[in-house]
Amino acid sequence: MSGDRIPIDLKKAMVTKLAASKVESKEESKLDSLHYDVKMAIMTRVPAKSLMKFRCVSKMRCSFIRSQELVDSFFAVSSTQPRFMVSFCNGVFGKSEEKLTFLFSYQEGSSSSSLVPRLEMALPVGLGGSEAYCASLHGFICVSVDRGLIVCNPSTEQVLNLPKTTQFVGYDPIGRQHKALSVHFRHPSSSGPPHLLHKVLTLGGGGWRDIEGTPVPYIPVSVGVCINGVIYYGGYKYNNNDSENNKNPAVMCFHVRSEKISFIQAPSAVVLSGKDAIFIEYNGKLASIFVHPPDARSIPFDLWILEDAQKHEWSKQSCLFPSSAWESVSCRRMSFHGTNSAGEIIISTSVVSATKLQPFYIFYYNLRTNRVRRVRLRGIGDSEEFHRSYGFLNGYECLLRLAPHHLDSIAFLKNHHHHHV
Repeated sequence: MSGDRIPIDLKKAMVTKLAASKVESKEESKLDSLHYDVKMAIMTRVPAKSLMKFRCVSKMRCSFIRSQELVDSFFAVSSTQPRFMVSFCNGVFGKSEEKLTFLFSYQEGSSSSSLVPRLEMALPVGLGGSEAYCASLHGFICVSVDRGLIVCNPSTEQVLNLPKTTQFVGYDPIGRQHKALSVHFRHPSSSGPPHLLHKVLTLGGGGWRDIEGTPVPYIPVSVGVCINGVIYYGGYKYNNNDSENNKNPAVMCFHVRSEKISFIQAPSAVVLSGKDAIFIEYNGKLASIFVHPPDARSIPFDLWILEDAQKHEWSKQSCLFPSSAWESVSCRRMSFHGTNSAGEIIISTSVVSATKLQPFYIFYYNLRTNRVRRVRLRGIGDSEEFHRSYGFLNGYECLLRLAPHHLDSIAFLKNHHHHHV
């Protein structure tokens, strides 16, 4: 087998239920007899999927693995080993029952020019449209699919389906809770400002509940990004009168802990692209990217950085991505995924060709030097085996989204029905 091929066993990837082990080995008995601190140190270094299998050995083992102390310790260890999480669908226009979304992960922070994948799980749904996104939130992945939003933990293979009216999911690092936000029109009308209904769901506890809206009406227009316990999403805020033309670009801030919504005045370029507006985290701050039409030598884009939310202050940096670096990519549309630990912007294509066999790259753009380096993610679109194994349909393009800084977690959210909003 050539070095470029990644062996794949799709049958194993599709297994979501773990078979119970009927016989406990002597080694497992020895593990249970170890001192608590020693056992904790060992278990935090065991791969997450192996821990999930250990749960089936005994009630005592299951209780230990589900304990909050081990969950926290495991997450602390994995925080030193961040990974890229890549989600892709096997067909944009295929029949819904044939669509699958796969989650791959790659080691982050490696100096290697190519990275080898780890197949995490497969979901029997397709990715959403052009505004689809994939985000990592404290060990859980939120991905937009054709039926709405799904929150899953690739390590435990727990999956929570959210109603189609759910637009955003965020994480409160203080209260240590994941919450979903639904924003939809209360009374749709053809004239005047809209009346919006805001509902919140704490994942793993309770049901949907109404929250107080905003003193001034607004229209949400973009997908969001969660940074340090705040979900940011773009829109237009109406002024105090009812004129349709009297609205200003703004960024809405949903504070996940307090469940309050506030506004930040924004440059028009931040929300000009509507549902295709690009929000990323840049060195712990909110940033928005506006891409200009390419010229002969470069692909220009502006990076708008929120410097001070209280004062509504933004800074702008003009960037030139060299066209020569993008020549190896068949898709012209760029996707921006945030930054790495060095502050470089992570860029990739948003689709993978189902007809061409070619390497898939992510690009790192350095704002200070305008230089670009690329890293190959092996196992995506680069072999006939890839197309066969993942059931690519009729040569259609494959949608792809990437979430950086994913950390493995063995946490479970209490599973309950989230369908009613």
